[in-house]
This record gives sequence, C-alpha cells and structure tokens, in this order.
Amino acid sequence: MKSYNAVVILFSLVIAFAMDVRAQRRSPNLNVGIQVVQPLGDFANEYKGLPAGVAGTFSMPVLRTPVEWGIGYAWNSMGSNDRDIVALVNQDTTAGNTYANGTLALRSTSNRYKAHARVRPLNGKLQPYGDVFAGLETFKTTTTITIDNSGYSSELSTNRNHLDMTFFYGWALGLRVRLAPAIYAEARYENITGGLVEYVDNETVEIDNDNSISFNLKESRTNRSVFQVGVAFGF
Repeated sequence: MKSYNAVVILFSLVIAFAMDVRAQRRSPNLNVGIQVVQPLGDFANEYKGLPAGVAGTFSMPVLRTPVEWGIGYAWNSMGSNDRDIVALVNQDTTAGNTYANGTLALRSTSNRYKAHARVRPLNGKLQPYGDVFAGLETFKTTTTITIDNSGYSSELSTNRNHLDMTFFYGWALGLRVRLAPAIYAEARYENITGGLVEYVDNETVEIDNDNSISFNLKESRTNRSVFQVGVAFGF
C-alpha cells in the first residue's frame, strides 16, 4: 500500500511539474548591456587596460523547453588617439591647394560575432541561465579625418590601418531579475578563450607632421573575462 501511495505521489508531482512548465510562456528575448573586459594570461601581459564596450544577444526558445539558441554581437574599445591637424581639402595646381583645420582620430576596436546555446531553467521573477558560445572576432584600427566647417564637423576621409581576426569560444553565467512584465535587470559573466591575433600597440602610435600614422603590432592569444550589466526584454 505504501508503495502504491508513493507511486501516486510521484506521478502527481511529475504531472504538476509538466503542467507548470507547459504553462510557462517561453518567448524570444533580447538583452543589451555595457561591459568591461579583463584580459587574462598572455593578453594581460601584452595589452594594458580594461577595454569597455557594449553588447547584445537575441535568443529563441526551442519549443517550450528551457533550452534557447541565438546570436550576439559585442563591441569593445581597444584604444584611441586624437590630434588637431591642418588637412588638405582640395588640391589644385592652378588656384592653389585648400587647407582646413581638422581632427585626426585613430580608433582601435574589437568586434565579436557569435552564436550561442543557452539553458534558462526558470521563467519567473529570478532567471539564472548558462551559455556556451563560439564565434569570430575582428581587431581593427582605423583613422578618420574630420574638418571644421563654421561650427560643425564633416568627415573628410576614413582609412583602415590594420585588421586581423580570430576564432573564439567560451561560456557564460547570467542572472535576470524581473522589474516589470517582460523587462529584466541582468548581470552576466563571460569566460572567453580567444585565438592568436595581432593588434595595435597603443603606446607606439605616432602621428607625423604630414598626418601619416605609424605604430607597432603586438601578438598574443586573447583570453579574457567579461563583466556585463544591462537589461533584457521578452517578446
């Protein structure tokens, strides 16, 4: 008799759990946030600084299960240099060349494009989750010249000075807290294993009098920790 009662109780709990999971509405969701990167290992030895940036992911549920899949993007600043210059606006051998005051801005960035799989077991007020992900990352340096035009600026030229890319993979843990229906505060930690890549050494950047750019490159693997806070939205 006791065995029969235990079976009935267990069966009832399974049915209740199944009905509760079925009642939970699983919907697509979007999260956006600001992040700070802590380089690790060789990356920390070669790169000095804590790159900051923004990131976002979009996730879709797999039916009504706690499993989701999605895509994401992250942008981090890797360094910048600005210099006031006199720019050649128009070259005319007859009437003479035209010059204008302007600014030369050098920007180094990293851009991560990834796909992820997520397990989000709870769909209530508190929503912890875990991710595994992989993707492609670019390390890019560009220079942009803008000129002053009576109180407003216009872009004269943009050049890419360096580009390299590598694959990466990793895992993440996150926690969401419901603030309002379909709106959540979110905190997230990522551990990224990055490949070998070259990037600009910011300490060696030089801008000559003719507005030419010179710099040295560093090479290392790009392992890092990422700390992110932001908001998430359900649809």
